[in-house]
Amino acid sequence: MKRVCLALMLSLLQALVLMLCSAHMPMPLLAADVGQERIIWEARDPEGDDHGPGTYVYPTNPAFAPFAGIFDLTGFKVSCDDENVYFDTELARITNTWNAPEGFSHQLINIFIDTTPGAGRTDTLKEGALVSFMPQYAWDVKIKIMGWGGSRVYLASDDEASAGRTDGLSVEVLPNGDTVRATVLRTVIGDPLDSWKYYVLVGSQDGYGLDNFRPVMGEAGPWVFGGGSDLNINPNVIDILAPENGPYSQESQLGSWNASERRYSMLVPANAELHRDRFDMSTIILSIAAVGIAATVTYVLLRGRRSAGKG
Repeated sequence: MKRVCLALMLSLLQALVLMLCSAHMPMPLLAADVGQERIIWEARDPEGDDHGPGTYVYPTNPAFAPFAGIFDLTGFKVSCDDENVYFDTELARITNTWNAPEGFSHQLINIFIDTTPGAGRTDTLKEGALVSFMPQYAWDVKIKIMGWGGSRVYLASDDEASAGRTDGLSVEVLPNGDTVRATVLRTVIGDPLDSWKYYVLVGSQDGYGLDNFRPVMGEAGPWVFGGGSDLNINPNVIDILAPENGPYSQESQLGSWNASERRYSMLVPANAELHRDRFDMSTIILSIAAVGIAATVTYVLLRGRRSAGKG
């Protein structure tokens, strides 16, 4: 009986250790084959957080009804085949109010990719999102995804006046109805690596906005978001791919702007190594449980040896 109990405790300890190790990992990094597409990386994003730093509210025009979910990023996946790299952005609700040929009218998606360590830029190239990027993960490729033929690929070496590249890029809504896919030729973006880092930003497409971003003001109006400021310094980004809690949560990142210093919010890639250093309550609980089980196992072993010695 004692051996059975000991074996069970050891198995439980092993399971807790595995859980403890996985608790330090960021969103899962995968390299599996799905048909002819190989998944490079994919992640989920919390639902119901289409509120920027926590204060943003939708415009009041009926075109934005039901005033929730339209800009709610829920998942992201990067995959590839021999010719293309696919970027799939999943949203809680995709609408095509104005019948854009791509299948979506409201959403404006920006994907910034750090492909080359030690290179790239930390601004957005074109003013509009009103965010900056961590110098450690400066971006090298920007994919702008929107309706009405406005999608483009930019490189960090481009200047602000660049019109971007349209050749080798296509955008569509997948048949599942909740995913916007951008397909980019490998010859345009390069061969994808597991080391690439991703910033994923969702805003509202505005034909008259800076870089097509609909602005976030202090008060919501028919065609502007509310909950920001009127200082042209808060981010015009409604959702980003980020952890739900901790120092790199969406609210923490998008809320890091400073009006008095005219400093934009600084963003961190969703799969940055920084996320591995974050301890949350589940990690602490698992650590305590693992120590407790280890102590119990040690006690049982020592008691067994003592009993054997007395015998």
